[in-house]
Amino acid sequence: YWIVKTNSVGNVEWQNTIGGNNYDYLFSVKQIANGGYILGGYSYSGISGDKSESSKGYTDYWIIETDSLGDIHWQNTIGGMDYDYLYSVQQTSDGGYILGGYSLSNISGDKTENSQGGNDYWVVKTNFFGNIQWQNTIGGSGSDDLLSIQQTSDGGYILVGSSASNISGDKTENSNLIFDYSMLKIDNFGIIQWQNT
Repeated sequence: YWIVKTNSVGNVEWQNTIGGNNYDYLFSVKQIANGGYILGGYSYSGISGDKSESSKGYTDYWIIETDSLGDIHWQNTIGGMDYDYLYSVQQTSDGGYILGGYSLSNISGDKTENSQGGNDYWVVKTNFFGNIQWQNTIGGSGSDDLLSIQQTSDGGYILVGSSASNISGDKTENSNLIFDYSMLKIDNFGIIQWQNT
């Protein structure tokens, strides 16, 4: 992960390189209420360099909270025994975090539900320290890739990504061709309220 803070005209104020001894991919960074930052992506690294936890599988969600100067406060490696890719993280109204990505892992490690078939949307809610509060694996028999998650005004979440699944598992509409936009609304406990392909 390489984070760079600039001033209002793009000049570098500080930077930090954070990683282990393998590939680490940062996809989401947001400023949080205390002035620090939440970083989210996925990692192939085990304990090494800045990585303080073992790998759970091939790739894992890797979240890091930093202070306002980019120094690590805490980190958490979250995943199952297979491939887990985190693409979106946001601080929630209760001070915790919502993580959105996709997973190929069955029940193992931190994963509490089996894959529906191929990749599935994997939503993980944590508290302020990055500890898991709840999670939901959402998908059909094909590949379902969650790329963005945002909290909504009612305290739930909107999920957007792509899907190649026909009606199966959680999927209530067939694919129009191969990959389609797939939008879902979940409540504040991760239960599906509606979806649209």
